[in-house]
Amino acid sequence: MVATSPLALLRRSSPACGEKDPRGPGAEHAASAAPYHGLEKSHHHHLDGQHSRDRYGFLAERKASETGLQPRLLRAADVPGWYAANGHILTGYRAVRPSTAACIASLTSLHNETANIWSHLVPALVALAGNYLVWAYFDTRFPDASWPDRAVFHAMHDLWLRMDYLAIVVQILGSFLSGIYMGFYCETRLRGVYWTMIGILSLLTCIVVLHPRLQSKEHRILRLGTFVATGLSGFAPIIHAATMFPYAQLDKQAGIRYYYLEGVFLLVGAYAYAIHFPEKWHPVKFDIWGASHQIFHCAVVLAAVAHFDGLWSAYTYNYDNPRCS
Repeated sequence: MVATSPLALLRRSSPACGEKDPRGPGAEHAASAAPYHGLEKSHHHHLDGQHSRDRYGFLAERKASETGLQPRLLRAADVPGWYAANGHILTGYRAVRPSTAACIASLTSLHNETANIWSHLVPALVALAGNYLVWAYFDTRFPDASWPDRAVFHAMHDLWLRMDYLAIVVQILGSFLSGIYMGFYCETRLRGVYWTMIGILSLLTCIVVLHPRLQSKEHRILRLGTFVATGLSGFAPIIHAATMFPYAQLDKQAGIRYYYLEGVFLLVGAYAYAIHFPEKWHPVKFDIWGASHQIFHCAVVLAAVAHFDGLWSAYTYNYDNPRCS
């Protein structure tokens, strides 16, 4: 099962439910850690004679939850290396969980993945709940919209925040398909060419971020780089369209200004994630709130909002100012 975070394509940031250590069972250890208090060394506790079954503190955490106590958090040194992928997040780790139910139960506790989970879960729920309102208003505002218009608009703007697995690649693909559709609203051949381009690039990006041999820390920048490169390829259709239409018209029919803003959000978020800002410079201080992964999540949400605004603005112009023969 994939990690809770939608950024699973870049790194396995959350412990997967019931997942085994990818290094093999021989690499696991059964030590449990005491509750985290600052950075002092932890002491191992025997829990009702079940110490050998306590996989990275899960039994101790469950006992704490049963007694109404806040589930304890572990240090990076107390969890498997594949879990603590970010070497600059030192504290606040949940115990490795052996079941889906145990993972879901951790949603209400505070740990170093809380902000990562909820910064996408809340926008996803808002997007899903808002679909009906958007659809109803679309039918009222654009009563003569064609079937392809309705399909592209609703399928692509709404796809981003509903996906968990490979969410960044899916967002790029959805953004490009809808953006290219608006930019080349009447130029079906060019639209097909650029749709094919982004489809191929997205497929290659999926291969890189999913390949088992490219999941180590050493390949982290490669995975991030493929995502950024695929995103930057969006300048190709923009530049092409700029040679065909006056910029003022292009801005209206494609919503260019919104896509620039979308790009800024994504680049800022990706850069913070790549350099581990700010946790690299301030260890422990941002383990729970404000880490680079959380910044990236917020940037992705803001980029999605900017793209939706651009999509709506562009379609409104194309609908009110028909130019297709």
